[in-house]
Amino acid sequence: MKTVCFLAVFLVAWAAQADVEFAIPDDGRITLGVFDRTGRLVRTLHRLARQEEFRIGLNGLVTDWDGKNDAGEALPAGRYHLRGYLIGSDVRVSGEAFLFNDFAGDDGFPGFSLIRDFSLLENGDLLLLAEPQPGALLLARVSEDRGFLWSSAAPPDFLPLVAVNSSAAIVISPSEMRLRSLADGNEISATPLGARAAPVALAANGSDVFASLPGGIASIALDSQPAASQILDGSEAGRGVARPPRETLTEAPALLTSMDADASTLIGASADGVWIRKKVFSKVEMPSAVRSLALGMPGTFWFIGVEKDAPFVGQATFGGEILRTLFPAPDDPKPEKIRAARAAEKFAVLESLPGGQRLRVMARSAGGEWTIEWERTILNSASFGFVDGRPCADAGGAPQEKDVRFRLKENLLTGQKDFLSVRVASDGSGSRLVSPDGLPLVDVSSRQGILRTAIRRGSSSGSLRFLQGNGSFVEEFSVAGLDDIFPIDAGEVDVPPPATSPSATGHLPR
Repeated sequence: MKTVCFLAVFLVAWAAQADVEFAIPDDGRITLGVFDRTGRLVRTLHRLARQEEFRIGLNGLVTDWDGKNDAGEALPAGRYHLRGYLIGSDVRVSGEAFLFNDFAGDDGFPGFSLIRDFSLLENGDLLLLAEPQPGALLLARVSEDRGFLWSSAAPPDFLPLVAVNSSAAIVISPSEMRLRSLADGNEISATPLGARAAPVALAANGSDVFASLPGGIASIALDSQPAASQILDGSEAGRGVARPPRETLTEAPALLTSMDADASTLIGASADGVWIRKKVFSKVEMPSAVRSLALGMPGTFWFIGVEKDAPFVGQATFGGEILRTLFPAPDDPKPEKIRAARAAEKFAVLESLPGGQRLRVMARSAGGEWTIEWERTILNSASFGFVDGRPCADAGGAPQEKDVRFRLKENLLTGQKDFLSVRVASDGSGSRLVSPDGLPLVDVSSRQGILRTAIRRGSSSGSLRFLQGNGSFVEEFSVAGLDDIFPIDAGEVDVPPPATSPSATGHLPR
């Protein structure tokens, strides 16, 4: 009885595994798969394995197969073919560039494709409220020379409004105001607001936050609870409980759509013009409509004006004197939002361009010239691809190659010169080049979340160009030496019905 049990165990163990021996023509990494009689890949036995991972046989390398597929399930009886590729040392992958989002090259880039709002800090850093994907927001601080210092997620209902005092960022939603540290992005406090309407514009100085509402301007002390809120023009739309008596204004401002503030001044733009408040609001007569504004050096402000539907950047005094205007060329990006430094002649402007944005910091040199301190451009790259041989952020309807076919070097064992087509595959572990039947050939990148890829034959023999994007940016790679790949034929294995012994043909050991 014991002998029968021992014999049964021996037969099962032996029947569940078959050794496979195969020869290779050179050194390299080995990919080997099992295919059913229809040519479908059912098991990847080895994925770019080193030769030392195999046993050494009399006629080559030895591996084994347990008769199961990639899911660990026993395959039905039948004949299976084992074949793959030897990837030689000439196959090389090199990263070329980040495309269509200049921020992607900065250290610590958190990934985003759209800037909703921004602030210019006095040291030249930028604070960004950006969109990593539709329906999501993040807050990030970026420096020209140090890259991204930090980034943190922001609730998706936060409005595209950011204001800054000396140490904190203020982000506001219809229901609450949150303070974030400028040092690390961590939350300092959250204050419920219970507003009846969402603020349209936001500004802050060292002690107060000002929110423009449809009925007036709410002032919120940074160290107070909502009960201390007040409406500067006395409107009943305020949410404050303990409001002072209505102030007497020479002319109450209309709804302010852009605001800025310091310790002594609140300035805002409305459909009626520009308003400045020291103790009461007064109107500044401007020669054009103003879309966005920011306090600059003492007694001045920067603005984006609009003349005949053409936006431009300007600087003016509190008295309305225009100090300078900067008109973009017809084909240049158009200014949308502006922020400025208080202690230096410097401003930052967010501009729109067809299919993207540009964020530019301008400063006045000692010689009086206005120069670009730094700039970053973001293009919408959801439909990137190759057009006329070049990477394009929007490939439109230009046809894209699904695979690229190469003639391989001569196989020294067989004398054959085969052809191989490669295509792109990506998953949670990254992206790679694969054969038409799915065998991995070349690992390109370990980046996750790839949404789109594109390939094109390179300029030299055995090379191609590879693009991949995750919605925030596109990476370009070059792959060379693809003709240094050799097919491997490891023979066939017969998987018998249950309880019978397997037999092997081809390059299996006798």
